[in-house]
Amino acid sequence: MTKKEKEKVIIPLLFVLAAALMVFSLPREGQFKYQYQKGSPWMYENLDATFDFPILKTDEELHLEREKLAESFTPYFVLRPDIEAEQLRAFTSEASRTGLPDELQGKLLSFFKNIYSRGILDDVRHNELKPETGLVVVQGKMAEKKAQTEVFSTSDAYRIFLENMETLSRQERNEISSAGIDFSTFFVPNLIYDESTTFAVQSSNLQDISLTKGIVHTGQRIVSKGEVITGTTEQILNSLRAEYNSKIGFSGNLLLLITGQTLIIILIVFIAFILMDAVRPEMLKKIPELVFTLFLFVLLVAGSSSAWKIEPLSLYLLPFPVIVLFLDSFFPTKLSLPLYIVFLMPLAVVTESYHAVLINIVVGGVAVYVFRHWGRGWQQFLSALVVFITYLTIDLAFHLISEGTFSNLNGVVFRNYGIASVLVIASYPLVFLFEKIFGFVSLSRLRDLSDTGNKALRELSEKAPGTMQHSLQVANLAETAARTIGANALLCRVGALYHDIGKINNPQYFAENQTASFNPHSLLDPRESARIVIQHVEDGKVLAKKYGLPSLIIDFIETHHGRTRTEFFYNTWCNEGGDPANVEDFTYEGRLPVTPEHVIVMLADAVEAACRSLKDYTPESISEMVEKMIKQRISGDQLHHADITYRNLRRIQETLKVQIQEMYHTRITYPKRKRLK
Repeated sequence: MTKKEKEKVIIPLLFVLAAALMVFSLPREGQFKYQYQKGSPWMYENLDATFDFPILKTDEELHLEREKLAESFTPYFVLRPDIEAEQLRAFTSEASRTGLPDELQGKLLSFFKNIYSRGILDDVRHNELKPETGLVVVQGKMAEKKAQTEVFSTSDAYRIFLENMETLSRQERNEISSAGIDFSTFFVPNLIYDESTTFAVQSSNLQDISLTKGIVHTGQRIVSKGEVITGTTEQILNSLRAEYNSKIGFSGNLLLLITGQTLIIILIVFIAFILMDAVRPEMLKKIPELVFTLFLFVLLVAGSSSAWKIEPLSLYLLPFPVIVLFLDSFFPTKLSLPLYIVFLMPLAVVTESYHAVLINIVVGGVAVYVFRHWGRGWQQFLSALVVFITYLTIDLAFHLISEGTFSNLNGVVFRNYGIASVLVIASYPLVFLFEKIFGFVSLSRLRDLSDTGNKALRELSEKAPGTMQHSLQVANLAETAARTIGANALLCRVGALYHDIGKINNPQYFAENQTASFNPHSLLDPRESARIVIQHVEDGKVLAKKYGLPSLIIDFIETHHGRTRTEFFYNTWCNEGGDPANVEDFTYEGRLPVTPEHVIVMLADAVEAACRSLKDYTPESISEMVEKMIKQRISGDQLHHADITYRNLRRIQETLKVQIQEMYHTRITYPKRKRLK
């Protein structure tokens, strides 16, 4: 089986497999058949309840109830008798040491016991108690609720103790004063906060909060045709939908439900296929690119379906915009953004709403734009901030459309948007993993390769400075020409920078690196000279692998001369009496260019090298040379396999003329200053 025959089998199977995985991941509940929005009229016939169902409280109502419960909740404290006993023993020991009479010790001990029996809290805890809630004191297996005033703080306990001492006789107070005992040290909190019990009881109370607030009975009118849906009506409709999904569920044929979902997914996948075929048809022949794209499609649909099944609000945690960033790293935006929009379509099936689809379309478009300008280093955090602001803005817009007020905003959703925005920059480095797995070259990698300070270009600059200057000129020409026809300008620039990297091995044999005094080709046979010059293509491929350049860049090394001849040496050979039929020794053994980017670099390279030989840089001579070099490539069938139109070739030709004229513009001659006599 040939490669084309395998592709005809594998590519359709990939689309079928992707569609099957997406259908398998979708929720199996039938969609609620009514679509509605607060503030809009009811578009259907009168709706009456066909069964009893409870009215669910809104998230805002439940949140307020939980807050109210938390504010009115009574904390639990454990009474520790061992602390009292330990402090009383410490006091008795200290009193005996100072010589206090036993009778006086007994009176003081009774004061201590009375205070400890009511309970002592540390000052901070006591001040935190709310008078309306009090506290619960747990002693053994018994729990007793007490008011804040029924227990002492540490400072209050000491104050009450001093007041009790005032009831003693003057002689007893003198004896206590003579003993010099610091009684404040014996007042230690014996009521200890019981966090575990408090949390358990509070959690139990929160779970006991009713999720409903009334009931709709069978036959009761829910909404009439044409009636504007209010907040209350929307709440009842939401309750009806929840009851339908959770208890009644899909009452139809499950097989037909799956059939409907399958048809929708097939149509969406078909739209993706049409888009690929229209914008980037070569993708349908490159299995790694197709596998990567369909993988992202399945990941988006399966991930959103799983999140929706677990908890609908968790859907807002998913960083959907990173999908379009992944696509945009390897494909042009004119393909990546429309594909991303198509990928989001199944969200309408998952969520039964278009809100999530529209929100992520807008945010994805903004993400592509800002990451193009702020996609490196710390600037990614600026991009994440812009993404977060966009999330908030579009969500707020939908809220204002439905509510007409700034109240009742869902803070949980905003928090999830913030997490999703951070996850966008946290997930973005996965692009380098995809780069390795699928053999792609990302925009980030291209930017790094365009840095003339990297090892390969630095060595080229040191060993072949003339070639480096030639490569820079070709890069500028190619980049400008690429923008003219909408090709990948950055890829053209990088390809042009490395197209002559093979000249590092024998730089002195190339005109741009030679001095006027000596040309080594003068000592060689034309065939040997041609062999050395032609060899720079193979040397370039070897050096490219040594420097770890991706195959996408190696393609430019192989195609920048195509199957052209080294005309100078061939003509010299013929003029010296050589056989004109011996063309092979003077012909490059590279590949013919395929993509528009290959063609641009080939033409820019040929034009720049040829124009260097001009003696007079006039617009006419430059224009004539540019046209001559491009005609040679066309007439020599060098562009036979290239995916480029004659219209674009004309635009490239005109751009190169303008650029070459600007590069080699006439310079003024500065007059010499006459000496004064």
